[in-house]
Amino acid sequence: MANEDLTHAYDQLLTASPFQLIPIGQAILRIAAQIRATTNLKTPDAIHAATALSQPNVLFLTNDRQFRNVANLAVIVLDEVLAA
Repeated sequence: MANEDLTHAYDQLLTASPFQLIPIGQAILRIAAQIRATTNLKTPDAIHAATALSQPNVLFLTNDRQFRNVANLAVIVLDEVLAA
């Protein structure tokens, strides 16, 4: 059985915080297809990047430097910020 305290903590983090869920439609999937075809990103990562690009004024927070290969995506790499 999963750790109930940890499950509750994640539930609170994901449902009680100001996160916004963005529906994935055809427009985002078309952008994701272009990203997938022009970068080394896997399909789920391409969808994440395309979703971010579909929103105004987004900073993409990650530890994966590969996202820097996505044109027009403002990327912050956590390791670099924390090491500074």
